[in-house]
Amino acid sequence: MNTLKKQSKLVYLLALALTASLFFQRCSTKEVPNLKPNDIYDDKVLSVIVPQSEVVVPQNFSLDTGYTHDKTHCNNNWKSRYYDFSDTYLTGRFGDFGFAPKFEFYQNDLSKCKLNMWVRVSTANTSESGRDGYGKCGPNYFGVVYADSNKTAVIPACDTAWFKATKFTKQGTGYLVDGTMTFNRYLPASGQADGTPITHPVQLYLTYNGSYDFDTNKDGNPDKMRVGFSAKFKFNRSDYMDKNSTKVYFPFPKASEKVASDAAFAANKTYGVWSTSVADEMIIECNHVFYKNH
Repeated sequence: MNTLKKQSKLVYLLALALTASLFFQRCSTKEVPNLKPNDIYDDKVLSVIVPQSEVVVPQNFSLDTGYTHDKTHCNNNWKSRYYDFSDTYLTGRFGDFGFAPKFEFYQNDLSKCKLNMWVRVSTANTSESGRDGYGKCGPNYFGVVYADSNKTAVIPACDTAWFKATKFTKQGTGYLVDGTMTFNRYLPASGQADGTPITHPVQLYLTYNGSYDFDTNKDGNPDKMRVGFSAKFKFNRSDYMDKNSTKVYFPFPKASEKVASDAAFAANKTYGVWSTSVADEMIIECNHVFYKNH
């Protein structure tokens, strides 16, 4: 009798464990967009923004040139692994960015979409003086190079990064945007003509996050339509910077240090100066708001 009770208890426990396992598997499963093998998701193999399912996104929405970029409520952020160490990330943002010409988005005709986005690289910051301060490593994350040893004049050719879209495709819950990223310039040591832009193909994942008609005057009549977009992509810094380049100038260099820096600059293949405190892979996340009065 006792043996029968033990067997029944064991069967009950096994059934309970199996039920719990199935429940947690179902709860942890999430829908993954229909992506290609080279796309990025979850910051690992693939890394795209997946909107929450409860967000209502109207169909056939058009963002035309009548919309204004609400820069006050926008941001372009970056993150990269610290020394490529585990999943410990350093993060920051760009202070100066924009679109030229205006961003245009047409849900019902993707061939008409236009996306030309830029950031001023020297405005990258981490809000930590130990990295962003005078003579620190932060500016080197993106290859900012100065024309003087006092680091007051940035070489213009290394100070703007561009993403320019060439094709929009509906994919998953958003849009796969094929394009190019232009970042930094070649120096003669590379075998390229001095100042030749460095351009590589990049895939960006874009989501339209919905719209809301605001009653800004509080008179019962909505008068300002706001819409939001998010985007994410990644690139390798080594595609745009010479990994063998070293610090070109020191703050107030001694004569011997300047000679060494000049030699390093002559051997450098790009304007960028390499920093090893962040990983080669850089992840960019963008959030932008636009509005239209009516």
